Amino acid sequence: MPKTNKYPKIAIDGPAGAGKSTVTREVSRRLELKHLDTGAMYRAIALKFYRENAELTDLAALEKILKRTSIEFGDKQTVYLDDEDVTEEIRQAHVNEMVSTVSAVSLVRAHLVELQKKIAGESKGIVMEGRDIGSRVMPDADFKFYLDASIDERTRRRRIEQEEKGLSMTEEEVIAEIKNRDNIDSRRKDSPLTRVDDAILIDTTKMTFEEVVDSIEETVTKGLR
Repeated sequence: MPKTNKYPKIAIDGPAGAGKSTVTREVSRRLELKHLDTGAMYRAIALKFYRENAELTDLAALEKILKRTSIEFGDKQTVYLDDEDVTEEIRQAHVNEMVSTVSAVSLVRAHLVELQKKIAGESKGIVMEGRDIGSRVMPDADFKFYLDASIDERTRRRRIEQEEKGLSMTEEEVIAEIKNRDNIDSRRKDSPLTRVDDAILIDTTKMTFEEVVDSIEETVTKGLR
């Protein structure tokens, strides 16, 4: 990290499969900043609703569940739902299928956005990833980036990710899942996926992981000098 007293707040947004999670983890490591994966928070809530067979139209019931639910992060981005390690389960197919729908519920977004804002406000410096970080959670972030990639490349990456977890999905199934998530994320009324005007667009389609991280690190480092 550059020799400076300023600890930046960095927002990284983008659609599913654009590489946000892995890039954000490495950026936070290099710059020695806190990392918050907001997508994991929505996944944890989706898992809680799944376990309780919650009806997403029953807002009163959802609000009660949210009030008695805790989400915490441990070392190496371990995710705890009510003190239970759910790091692996929140990446399983049954959560994938419902996370975008859950994320589109305004009550859920309002609850988690407030929590994310609180975390950002209490952090000396932070790298936060998601869909609405630059637009809603940290509109005053020092640096904003929007990662994107072609649908073919995002599909390729997601299939590799699924295979590494022992999950079997055809290319057609992965494409359908990504397009469905894009549709829900970009069309929801509350905090849709969007690239804000002051976010730097990085098309990662033909870039290596290292090139993407280097680009962000260079931009931040120069901006802090």
